[in-house]
Formats: sequence, structure tokens, C-alpha cells
Amino acid sequence: MTVFKTLDTRGLSFFNATDQLNQAFKDVKMNGILEIILDKKKNFSEAFGRWVESKGYKVSNRDEDARLVRLFIKKAKH
Repeated sequence: MTVFKTLDTRGLSFFNATDQLNQAFKDVKMNGILEIILDKKKNFSEAFGRWVESKGYKVSNRDEDARLVRLFIKKAKH
């Protein structure tokens, strides 16, 4: 999997993170992938997944450990 951009949202509120996510997607080309790093303690991964799908993109992969969750978002319409 090729990652075109990474966005670390740890320490941000959900709304600040989604604002940054909108900005980051402007730099990702169609069919590109944006990696989002989330703080596992805040557990925003399900909310981000729903938000991403509401924008017409797809969570293509998910990786997590004890400290963080990494979501890989494919910028492609369903």
C-alpha cells in the first residue's frame, strides 16, 4: 500500500482533526491514500470511519497497537 500523505491527529479534538483532514485531502490525488494517526485513548476511529464514508471516501485499512490507531483512507468515490 502506498501512502501519499500522513496526518497525525493525536491531541486534537474531533472537530479540529476533521478540519485538518479536509485540508490534507486537498493534497491527495484521486485513488491516493491518506494515513490518519489517531490517539487510541480518545477512540475516534469509528467516528472518523463514518465521517470519511459520509464524504464519499473509503477506509481501506486499519492498524492499531496499544498507543495509536492508523486509518488508511482511499480518496476514491464508492
